[in-house]
Amino acid sequence: MYRAFNAGFGKVVRIASPDVVVELVKTKCLPTLCYGVEVCPVNKSHIGSHQCVIDNCLRKIFDTKLTETVRECMKEFNWLTMCDLIDIKKEIRSKLRLV
Repeated sequence: MYRAFNAGFGKVVRIASPDVVVELVKTKCLPTLCYGVEVCPVNKSHIGSHQCVIDNCLRKIFDTKLTETVRECMKEFNWLTMCDLIDIKKEIRSKLRLV
């Protein structure tokens, strides 16, 4: 995800607003991270590492080092935590098995 993020961020950082960059990351980079979670079993340390990737991307977009700021940005842009994303994916997978 870092490679995809840095490639896109480097091209649009001076042109686009943070809103646009966040949406680009959500639609282009985050699915890469989620795909890995779907195909491989994860434990708490993996989830924490994945959340760290997301946090670092948001820190770079909003030029901040504060975790509280990152969490507020996630709320503002309706961005779920990695733990929530994994729970949703598990729920969807279990429903698909029942069909």
